Amino acid sequence: MVEQNRRTSARLRDGRAVALTALALGMMPLLASSAQAASPVDLGTADSFAVLAGSTITNTGATTITGDIGLCCTGTVLGGFGPGANEVTQPAGAQYVDSGSPDPAWQAQEDLNVAYAFASAQAITNTVDPDLSLTGTPANPLLPGVYESTSHGVLRINTGLTLDFQGNPNAVFVFQGTDLITAAGPSGSVNIVNAGGGVASACNIYWQLSDPTMGVVLGTNSAFKGTTMSLGASEVGTGATVEGRILTKRSMAVDLDTNTITRTACAAPASGAGGGAGGTTTDTTPTPTPTAVAVTPTPKESTPLAGTASLKGPKGAVRGPFTVSVTGRSIQSVTFYVDGKRRKTVNAVPGRRRFSMRIDPRRQGPGVHRVTARIRYTPGSGTGITTRRVTYRRPPGAASPPRFTG
Repeated sequence: MVEQNRRTSARLRDGRAVALTALALGMMPLLASSAQAASPVDLGTADSFAVLAGSTITNTGATTITGDIGLCCTGTVLGGFGPGANEVTQPAGAQYVDSGSPDPAWQAQEDLNVAYAFASAQAITNTVDPDLSLTGTPANPLLPGVYESTSHGVLRINTGLTLDFQGNPNAVFVFQGTDLITAAGPSGSVNIVNAGGGVASACNIYWQLSDPTMGVVLGTNSAFKGTTMSLGASEVGTGATVEGRILTKRSMAVDLDTNTITRTACAAPASGAGGGAGGTTTDTTPTPTPTAVAVTPTPKESTPLAGTASLKGPKGAVRGPFTVSVTGRSIQSVTFYVDGKRRKTVNAVPGRRRFSMRIDPRRQGPGVHRVTARIRYTPGSGTGITTRRVTYRRPPGAASPPRFTG
């Protein structure tokens, strides 16, 4: 009997050991997943800004911005912010034009530096195709995590992007890349699913973009979600809406055109996650309207606009080489960008009224592409810098240029 009890106890110990081992092995993927989860980015004082830029913020048409507007630290031009019907209206928030430390726009740029570095340092959990639409589909949406495109390069949304919050409205998505371009309308929109009965905040979606020239180009009438933190300039296409923030670093511009941009509140991250001091409460109060150093920009109608420019190029599907050209008066130079990459600068010479660049779409991947022309006018013309854009599409299966092997 004693021997039988001893054998029974041994079997029980062995069974418990096996069970504990199985439990530990089962927990390992969960622990690994937790260790790799994306962390919220504390924006510090930049959190209250819906739009933040460095050199200029220009607007065309009736744009609505809910949240602070800031400009620092190389320019003081807010264009299209006058009292007219086709100007910027601001239901909540203040406007700040940098006058140096401790101006709120200056401090927001300081905090943006820290937040940007924190986002870029997060460990990658998934590498996906540059066209996020291919992996973030309604049938197979992206899950919370830290994403980069192949070779840590461009990010594109050509047929819509779906993000699954898995029932947790505070789940976090971080996208790391060089620049972001979205298509027009629903094809360039970001969609949230499975918010778990709550409202999944776009504040928990971050886009960290490292291209020093053109960081963000949002398509016409697209519906974008998230906070962009870009080294390069930002262009928000005609009629596009943003639920989140457009934050652009010190020397770069933001161009708006009949947009609605709404700064979203979200739970503050734990201390140490980015710019300012952290916490555990949820920001449910509206953005305050500071009175100190708030400025009222001069309406653009008070400045004569002698310079003019128009951009001509293809629309819709293209298969072969084409030329884009800018014509106008009082133009000093035109710099062309394709998908945010600087391609060519054409300087004025006596008698020149046309500034052109040839593009071969056969060297590009299928999908939507954007040509941006940044026009600099001659001093004294009354116009500084304006931007013109044209969008075209290279269809799948289009022929590639011939290769010569010698």
